[in-house]
Amino acid sequence: MHGGTVKNEQANQSGWLSSWLLPRGERVAAPSGIAIGGLLLGVLCAAGGWSTYSHWQGELRRERERAQSVTRTLAESAGVVLAAGDAGGVQKLITDTALLHGFAGATLRLPDGGVIADAEPARVTVQGVPQSWAGASDGAGVKGTEGGLVALTAPVTVEGRGAATLEVSYGPRARIASSVKAQAGFGVIAVLAFAGGWAHYRSLRRSTRALCAVQESLRYAAEFEAGELPMSGLRLSEELGEEARAWNRLLDEREALRRRDQLEQAAERFTGGGGGGGDHAAAFDALWFGLVVLDEQANVRALNGAAGVLLKKQKGELLNKDFLSVVTDKALIEVVRGVASGASRQRASVEVQPDDAAAGADRTILRYTVRPMRREDGVAALVVIEDITQQKVANESREAFVAQATHELRTPLTTMRLYIEQLVEEGDEDPAVKARCINVLNSETRRLERIVGDMLSVAEMEAGTFQLRVDDVRFDNLMRQLEEDFRAQAADKDLTLTFELPPKWPVMHGDRDKIAMALHNLIGNAVKYTPQGGCVTVRAAESGSSMTVDVIDNGIGIKEEERELVFEKFYRSKDARIAAIGGTGIGLALARQVVRMHGGDITLKSELDKGSTFTLSVPTRAQQQRAAA
Repeated sequence: MHGGTVKNEQANQSGWLSSWLLPRGERVAAPSGIAIGGLLLGVLCAAGGWSTYSHWQGELRRERERAQSVTRTLAESAGVVLAAGDAGGVQKLITDTALLHGFAGATLRLPDGGVIADAEPARVTVQGVPQSWAGASDGAGVKGTEGGLVALTAPVTVEGRGAATLEVSYGPRARIASSVKAQAGFGVIAVLAFAGGWAHYRSLRRSTRALCAVQESLRYAAEFEAGELPMSGLRLSEELGEEARAWNRLLDEREALRRRDQLEQAAERFTGGGGGGGDHAAAFDALWFGLVVLDEQANVRALNGAAGVLLKKQKGELLNKDFLSVVTDKALIEVVRGVASGASRQRASVEVQPDDAAAGADRTILRYTVRPMRREDGVAALVVIEDITQQKVANESREAFVAQATHELRTPLTTMRLYIEQLVEEGDEDPAVKARCINVLNSETRRLERIVGDMLSVAEMEAGTFQLRVDDVRFDNLMRQLEEDFRAQAADKDLTLTFELPPKWPVMHGDRDKIAMALHNLIGNAVKYTPQGGCVTVRAAESGSSMTVDVIDNGIGIKEEERELVFEKFYRSKDARIAAIGGTGIGLALARQVVRMHGGDITLKSELDKGSTFTLSVPTRAQQQRAAA
């Protein structure tokens, strides 16, 4: 059985992981489709990238050749104009050519560095054309300059005067727009090819998805024993098509046959020997849920002991009696009458709260499940009766806890948001406002931390992993911190908060954080439930073997019948005066659990409308060592 459980858990984990990664029915075909799509996408991207790169390099080369050609032509023309001594003409020639061909710069420079003409006239340093000058030109060349520009030089020969150098700079205009346009056709074809492949894959997937899902279900079924096979792992979504619906019908029929066989065997054991006898009847009487077998007229043919207890009748009083006269719920009567008479062949469940059940903790909720049985021997229906009171109470408590915890979390978050807004708007202008906002934010952050810590502690208690991290605990530091935490909160309610502490404190061996949490919950409850203008006293003392802390308030008090219930998880007092006071109902439960884990306890004395005294008592380290010895 243990091995089967492990196998079930492994299969469930594997099934969850695979269903999270891929939908049902795609885990067979999807890997191949993804691989082909990835390969196609990679090829298209590589081809497009190489084509773009090649086009870009070609554009750069053509741009450079064009610029070199224009530069040579401009150098020859400038030499002719300079030979004629026309400085204005060469300036106009340089300016017009640079503008026409989009050059970033064009300069006609003498060997001594003087600029005789430039695309920007302000850079000209030589006025007019000298009669002659010495020196040689730099010659033709290509070099890079700052800003990604390309500089070209060309010699200029001025007849009868000397040599000069023409410098032209341009930005490479390997036209991106042209490159994109050149690749647009390729991109469109690539997208259409990819879209066509995807559409074809989707079409194939739709036609094969249901069959693939059935194959996965069969593989899943092979991992379980026949009696352990969970139907939830085999069922398919009916959105997969007719094949999936047919597969689900087969599963439903199989499950119906299996359950029908089990129930028929149970009914045969009940009806054998006039109401049951022998080992089988004793076994059915030991079941914790009620079983009632009805004939076509809804008369009780057989029942077990649990059914009598839940119906609050003796078995002898119910045998051969009309079941419809025993129950009073109209919906249940209609369901039983329809199934027993054969008008309905579907299983149905009805939840009923008996009329004589009291509200609150004493209420009882029963679930009646009615299902048809074979009719050859007169057995028409089987009624299963279950007490689901605890399940309902647990669900309601959990829902109430979630709602209240959400409210508890919202309060500090809202306060933090408001003070952050005030800090942003006024903090720089008013140091007092800034200090107050920071203090409030610090307090609310710690409050939020405590709420989340309580919730995590509840989860640990439910999981059985709530443990202590033991070390020396010094109560003097702990109590000073608690006094500081609650001083502002008490002042807001105009409460008198008094800490009566001894001059010397014993050392205790325990979990400081959890003891602090227990004390914080006790003092917080006292402050919370004490009306405005009241007083709360925290009194600590050492009795030799233990350390006791009394938290005394003159608040609303607790009813006698609720004094133990307040230590139950999620329980909140029914007193109408606390309806508007927030709380999760876990603080006192956590506090008592923590103290008891330390070998101590929390007791309560309270009188309605006069106040309460919670006494926390934990052994000192010396007492703990003596107990351990």
